[in-house]
Amino acid sequence: MIVNLKLGGIFISDTDLFQRDVTKLLNSSIAPVYKQIKQLTRNFPVYFKEIGAEGKLREVTTVMDELSYRKDRLIHFLRKQVHTESNNTHVGLTKRILEFWHNGDIEPLKPVIPSDVYDSINLKGEWFTDIHRLTVQLCEKKEVTPEKLLELEEAEIDAAIAEISIENERDKKRLSLIIQLYKLLLEKYSLESGNIISILKTYRFFSGNDIQSLSELLDGSDAKTALKEVFRQMHYLKKIILDPNNSEALENIYYKRHIAVGIPSMYGQYLEPKFEALGLMFRLEKVASNLMERLVGGISFDYVTAKTMRDMYDILELFQEGLELDGIENQGFNSNFHMLKYSLTSPSFSLYQYINIFEFMTQNIKEIINEYFLRVYDQSLKIVVKQLKGSGMEEDELREQYLKVSENFYREVLSSAFLIQQLDNFLSNIINSLRNLVENHTSEYISNMMTYNPDMIVSSLYKPTVEIDNQVFLGSKAHYLKKLYSYGFPIPEGFVLTTELFRHKDTILTHPSMNMELDSIIAAQIHDMEKITGLGFGNPDKPLMLSVRSGTAISMPGAMSTFLNVGLNDEIVEALSHQPNFGWTSWDCYRRFIQSWGMSCGIKRDVFDSVIIHYKRKYNVEQKVQFNSEQMKEIAFAYKKVLQGYNIHIEKEPYKQLKQAIISVIESWSSLRAISYREHLQIADEWGTAVIVQKMVLGNIALNSGTGVVFTHDPKQNKPGVNLYGDFTLCSQGEDIVAGLVHTLPATESQRNSAYNDCEMSLETSHPEIYKRLIELSAKLIDEYGFNHQELEFTFESENPEDLYILQTRDQNINKQDNLTVLDVPSDKLKHASRGIGIGGGAMSGLLVFDREDIISLGEKYPDAKFILVRPDTVPDDIPMIFQCDGLVTGKGGATSHAAVTAAKLGKVCIVNCKTIKVNEAKKECTIDGEKLKPGDVISIDGNLGNIYIGEYPTKLYE
Repeated sequence: MIVNLKLGGIFISDTDLFQRDVTKLLNSSIAPVYKQIKQLTRNFPVYFKEIGAEGKLREVTTVMDELSYRKDRLIHFLRKQVHTESNNTHVGLTKRILEFWHNGDIEPLKPVIPSDVYDSINLKGEWFTDIHRLTVQLCEKKEVTPEKLLELEEAEIDAAIAEISIENERDKKRLSLIIQLYKLLLEKYSLESGNIISILKTYRFFSGNDIQSLSELLDGSDAKTALKEVFRQMHYLKKIILDPNNSEALENIYYKRHIAVGIPSMYGQYLEPKFEALGLMFRLEKVASNLMERLVGGISFDYVTAKTMRDMYDILELFQEGLELDGIENQGFNSNFHMLKYSLTSPSFSLYQYINIFEFMTQNIKEIINEYFLRVYDQSLKIVVKQLKGSGMEEDELREQYLKVSENFYREVLSSAFLIQQLDNFLSNIINSLRNLVENHTSEYISNMMTYNPDMIVSSLYKPTVEIDNQVFLGSKAHYLKKLYSYGFPIPEGFVLTTELFRHKDTILTHPSMNMELDSIIAAQIHDMEKITGLGFGNPDKPLMLSVRSGTAISMPGAMSTFLNVGLNDEIVEALSHQPNFGWTSWDCYRRFIQSWGMSCGIKRDVFDSVIIHYKRKYNVEQKVQFNSEQMKEIAFAYKKVLQGYNIHIEKEPYKQLKQAIISVIESWSSLRAISYREHLQIADEWGTAVIVQKMVLGNIALNSGTGVVFTHDPKQNKPGVNLYGDFTLCSQGEDIVAGLVHTLPATESQRNSAYNDCEMSLETSHPEIYKRLIELSAKLIDEYGFNHQELEFTFESENPEDLYILQTRDQNINKQDNLTVLDVPSDKLKHASRGIGIGGGAMSGLLVFDREDIISLGEKYPDAKFILVRPDTVPDDIPMIFQCDGLVTGKGGATSHAAVTAAKLGKVCIVNCKTIKVNEAKKECTIDGEKLKPGDVISIDGNLGNIYIGEYPTKLYE
């Protein structure tokens, strides 16, 4: 019967009410042949409850006809056909009329309308001229063909029609109505109709909540969850169809007394659960196929990871469920599917093994196709082809006809089959992709690719990502920033590229598709930041500037690269400089960006320092803030010349800048200072680093803005609770304090009184609201959230506490020393040279050294000697030398600089911010209180008092 229907066609008269026959069939014992029954019944074009034209369908056709006073014979005929027959040919007729209105070609209408109607069409009459112009203009306006016009939303079409200048409201209405009519007819007669939600609402199977839930899922991006919900509804419908109890139909059928085209007209309703469930099942299959297409389309076959394999498994699981819903079962496929499931639990499973499993599945699909779609029709096809086509044919001619017809038949059967071709194509794509991998890449490359998970590569600071919200993936810095953000702390917007990128960087960057995917991931995060901040990355009017920092699971302060103000170039900075309050700031930001870029490429900080010292002398200024905007611009371009002199290219395009900065931060894990840090503290190389990208906070935007670091516990006082201690500086940005580049100011008045005798202000007195807010936040961390005492890095853009931001927090290193080493000499016998800020560690005497060469050469000459490193500042580059020395003295920097914190953590004697010391690195000499010292000279330092003495003195333990 299926073969006869497909090859010979089918005509079902309205008066037959064929729906009754479908019900009778479904009330039989069809469970054993459910798949075949579905293949048969799909051929019947009768899956509608409304017999004739009722409701909206009748209303639309009637209004269309009445608008032309029933004088447009073509539309009048369409109305009568729709009203008197339940026929799916109305869909095609309506489409042809719209195409005729567009192109004026009446020939395609000739086979489908009566000759008298055809003869009545006047291409110069009022029922064609304006509607033709309207249809043409509408298609031009929307840049579509009439066929594509029918796919647009009604609201969109009506809005476009309203904007057309033709003054004929009647024909505008007619044009809108015929498109409405097409959609109504398609919904009624076609199983391919996409408006499944409106169809579901006309049935009694599902609640309003179920339908609303499905509607939201279909509108969303989660195709997997949507498909599962469609399958759930299909399972319910299948249960109704296969119910062994007979169902009863409710028929409200009425016959009209007049005769239309030789057929008695009837209308009404036919309601019966199994019949309705079957029709709805066919429509939901179309929805499920579309969702499956979306799911499969979301798989990248350009490369394969462990996550890709899991995604493939999830999709195959849905295919398996879909086939079983359709009445198809194959034990071979199920067995191989389970083999795939358990293979995913073994990281040692090879791609060759996966290829074998997918090839086995492909063979299973061929068996399914043979069993359910080919072999079952072989004999019937031979008989039916001979009956329908074979009259008078020779045997060879008949065989040729059979081959031609059967090929078309099988192609049509497979194309209309639920999911089977999609599954076959999906498996073929998987196999081709895996084969391409093993043929073109090394086993090491494939291994790295297979362990990569793109879902684990990024985490927003302001959104939870449960699987990667830990220090292993985010690093300690970002992990705690996310915690602080969740507590309501002021954290700049941003995101984290996790250690997953570090582990797979080389593979990702060398694979075009993986690299493009990484670009898309970063771009999506930047887009989110732009929406939140109202700024634009690369927008000259409102530029979003970014900081790019490292973040490791085990804190390594100052060991890796940092980039500030990423996203600037000449044009953007020039435009920004003309905005109020940004003249000096914009060029200072640019200068800092250029310097961070140059230093990441190996240029020493001293090179840039010499440039700015030159301009300070040129313009007779002592501090950077005293430059005007034009002078700062001149300095920024002088920094660019430095880069040119080293043949270093700085990316102009903001996104390329960001991408290079991210890569540079990752690569700084292998820098000398980072390696030295790990070797000394025995940190495994495999940890790697995350990369934190955040909106820049401008501590250099005004004289009352700034940046700083505070400890929540004052190491100089043995008091419980929150007692701040730290450094800050005004009109500066991120790294100035932690890099030890500036003379710092004290955070508290007690600090100022004890160690900053020449200072007239502290944060506590100059910015009392900022100071108060820092105390509040510190107390919240310690008392409310149970943190250990913390080291908080902060920046503020004004004295307003709402402009305060926390950039980092980490545990404060508190080394309580029960026994202190002190100089065992009366104070009047000590040759005092200078004073700075003591970081602790006791007291000592040692040989003065300026660099690593001094440590090596003097160490060979005096193997038992101790060494005191003297530096102009405490830059992170000096960290490897700090590990090799016993004491540290610096001219700049505060107690909270990275190098000072590292020295204190290692128990080194340390004094910072000794303003009277002058260090000449080139000559390897320094002047302390007028006395010139060279490598090997002996000095003594007291890290408790902050005093520096000339000469060697004995020490003792003081309890």
